Amino acid sequence: MSVYQTNAIVLKRENIFEADRLYHLYTEDFGKVRAIAGSVRKIKAKLTGHLEPFNFVWVELISKKGGELIITTALSHCGLASNAAPDQIALFTKMANFAVVMLKESQKDEELWNFIFESFLKAKEVANDYDKFLNDYKSGFIKIMGFGDNFEEARYY
Repeated sequence: MSVYQTNAIVLKRENIFEADRLYHLYTEDFGKVRAIAGSVRKIKAKLTGHLEPFNFVWVELISKKGGELIITTALSHCGLASNAAPDQIALFTKMANFAVVMLKESQKDEELWNFIFESFLKAKEVANDYDKFLNDYKSGFIKIMGFGDNFEEARYY
């Protein structure tokens, strides 16, 4: 078993089993990872509040023999979508879903990390014209990934 510690953005969560959740995280040191947090759906779970979608967190991950990652500790730096309006939360959701679809597992990219993190911070300040912001985000995202402005090529990636 290996232990890893890194900063991450919680992109998505899925309920699995009776009380567990699968989290899609974009980490500063490892790129996109999927990790399981055990028993976080229980009433007294301490990790639950830290692992809300769109939180910027410090996580400790343990790798099991099969390569499965387990979240053992999470500390929230800030909620990137805290106090956001419903339209802004919808924007955060679309940005996170785009990242989940486009990113491959475990590929560290410092430029992409900075772009995603800064984009989430800027999205909180968007007052209107969410579609333009989302299109600019997608365009910048695929440029960094090496597709230029070719959305059609990136779509089938």
